[in-house]
Amino acid sequence: MDNMQFYRAGDLLAFWGPRVLAALLIIVVAHFVAKAVQWGMAKLIDRFPGAASHNRDLPPKETLGYQLGQLGYWLVLLIGVIAALSVVQLTGVVGPLNALTVGVLSYVPNLIGAAVIFFVGLVIATLARRVVEAGLGAARVDHWLDRAGLGRLTGAAGLARTAGLLVFVLIIIPVTIAALEQLGVAAISDPAVAVLAVVLDAIPRVLAAAIVLAIAFVIGRWVAGLIEQILPSLGFDRSLQGLWTAGATTPSTPAPNPFVPPADPVSNPHPAPAAPASATYLGGVSVLTPSKVVARIVLAAIMLFSAIEAARLLSFLAIAAMLEEVVRLGGQVIFGGVIITIGVLLGNFLARVIDRSTGGAGGFASTIVRWATIALATAMGLRFMGIADEIVILAFGLILGSAAVAAAIAFGFGGRETAHRLLERWTRKAEREGGPPPV
Repeated sequence: MDNMQFYRAGDLLAFWGPRVLAALLIIVVAHFVAKAVQWGMAKLIDRFPGAASHNRDLPPKETLGYQLGQLGYWLVLLIGVIAALSVVQLTGVVGPLNALTVGVLSYVPNLIGAAVIFFVGLVIATLARRVVEAGLGAARVDHWLDRAGLGRLTGAAGLARTAGLLVFVLIIIPVTIAALEQLGVAAISDPAVAVLAVVLDAIPRVLAAAIVLAIAFVIGRWVAGLIEQILPSLGFDRSLQGLWTAGATTPSTPAPNPFVPPADPVSNPHPAPAAPASATYLGGVSVLTPSKVVARIVLAAIMLFSAIEAARLLSFLAIAAMLEEVVRLGGQVIFGGVIITIGVLLGNFLARVIDRSTGGAGGFASTIVRWATIALATAMGLRFMGIADEIVILAFGLILGSAAVAAAIAFGFGGRETAHRLLERWTRKAEREGGPPPV
């Protein structure tokens, strides 16, 4: 019996001993191979520019190459363990591990392909970005755009860098889509590809809208500058300022010049000569002249029209409709303001004509004419603006009615003696003539 057990043990040792030794040898070899793979991956990955910048100021065991090398180590060691278990014929354990390893290894080519596609695309996008930045920098695009006023408007600098970044994004997004499709994982790639496709489709429209706004701003600045030069040369500022101050003074007292400080007999015994009405600076501070107001209104109108077109390019129909309504209401308000301004100027002009014709004795009449004209123009302007039409009509009617009632009451009480004398004179005249008194 002892010999039988001894022979059986010998047979078992002869059967399992080589297999166990082979399994141990496979594990040892797999360990060293895994270490070699870990070292090679760490050195290769850490040499990439992106990984080098990521690994800056990090401990050696926290770098990107070391982490990916650890992944390679455990993957190679897992393959070695599966091979060792296969040698010792542990099929119950080897089956699931073998299926898992086959699935992972079959996915590795897709992962490598996606990484290669993304890496090549990243290199191409970076090169294209550098080329665009260098070309625009050599052409001094930032300088010319700053001269056009776009830099002061947006407060941004380095538009060449912005263009380079835009080119980089336009290249890297399709590359990322291709890399995600190469992965073959629909649960991950399909939503990401859909989002990136939407972004890629929106970029040209955003760029077109920005170009429309930039061109409109350049044109608006040019038109505004032209208006600021032409209108003062035609006497626009002088005429409006003269009409505005026409009724404020009498012919014998000239209107004070707002551009020259009053004379001080102590500190300023010799005042400076009068500045022209078109002067645009007062003590180093810019003065808002009528021509500047018109120029800014024109610039704002051009930018609003271009903003409507830009919103349509972006398919922002609600914003486009809102801007159209703003333009419509703004036109009404501006035209109503023009009516009121013309009424004020006309009232001052009529008051000045009356003062000149009466030699300054008709001050009360000129004041009545001025304010009546201003009130009428104000009612017309507010009516055209569409600001509470019923309230404007009611207020204007109440003002006129109040003025009439006030005049009647003033004549009735203040001119009572005069009215009594006129009535007695008409009565005596009627009695002399033998007829009824006039009614």
